[in-house]
Amino acid sequence: MRPLDRLHTTPLDAGLAGGLVLAGLAQAAAVPFAAPGVAALYVVGTTLPLAWRRTWPVEAALLSSVFWLLPLDGFPVLGFVAVLLQFFALGSRGEPVLAVAGVTAFACGATVVGTFLGPEAPVAVIGGVLAVLAPVLAGRLVRHLHRQNEALTALAGELREERARVEEAAIGAERARVAQELHDVLGHELTLIAIHAEAAGAALREQPERAGEPVEAIRATAHRALAEMRQVVDALGVDGAAGAGAAEDVESLAARARSAGIDCTLTVTGTPESAPSPTAMAVQRIVRECLTNAGRHAPGHPVEVRVEWGEAAVVVHSANRATPTGGTAAPGRGLTGIRHRAELLGGTFSAGMADGSFVLRVALPRTVRP
Repeated sequence: MRPLDRLHTTPLDAGLAGGLVLAGLAQAAAVPFAAPGVAALYVVGTTLPLAWRRTWPVEAALLSSVFWLLPLDGFPVLGFVAVLLQFFALGSRGEPVLAVAGVTAFACGATVVGTFLGPEAPVAVIGGVLAVLAPVLAGRLVRHLHRQNEALTALAGELREERARVEEAAIGAERARVAQELHDVLGHELTLIAIHAEAAGAALREQPERAGEPVEAIRATAHRALAEMRQVVDALGVDGAAGAGAAEDVESLAARARSAGIDCTLTVTGTPESAPSPTAMAVQRIVRECLTNAGRHAPGHPVEVRVEWGEAAVVVHSANRATPTGGTAAPGRGLTGIRHRAELLGGTFSAGMADGSFVLRVALPRTVRP
């Protein structure tokens, strides 16, 4: 606020100050409590600063209390109203604190001096000091509560924004989870459909009588993909923890991959978990993704998959020769999903090129902490 702007006052404050000035002057004319000039100066000096009690609270309170040092034979009837309003504004709006304390101390001293100069008994000093201190303390309390309310309002706004961000993040995470589940389920099946379709196309061109087998495989794979997609939707509708596609074991996945023309070798050692679990679900998903990636990105190259069930952990190891143009592995959705599954279950994930082969290794704990 510019200094000139603070000279302005509100109509309410201006009207209140004007009304108290007129009432005080009327009392001084009807029942004089000092010489006419002194009484008028006292009324105007102690009351008119009320018009600026909101914009200049420290200066207005100091100015009004200076006139308390004038000797009087009485006091304006509404003088205490002006004191209460002026010093409440000082307490609630005055800054800095040292200025408020200084003006309050000066006003208390002026009250003491004015009481001894006036007609009232010295014991009236106590009431005069309390008339200054009480509204100042009440104003400081109201100021403190107002700031607390502002802080709580700001905090509530921040909480609403944070809740909105959390909801957006949850929606994004749920979308990513749905996309990952559909990718895991449909990616493998669509890869097999593509391989069978290529075989069917070649058979139709060269030996039409042999096209029936790949076409039948396409039909069976499409129906299986539809069923597994329904399982994913059902599982996500409850909690998505496990169940979608968990009925098929890794041996069946490898057998179907071989029937589609993917040269794969699967070795399982140890004792797999007998009951469905998040770990068993993750192993099935990881093996499926390894076979899908091999058929999609390295067709014609053999892939070797090992699943080692230990007492405390299960390790999935996959290796296949990279294509001449394969280069380094790109972090696609499949690898990202494998890494997320491993991290979610407290396991480890690594993938990269080694001796011309793309090697993936995932270790998962067999007992997942709740």
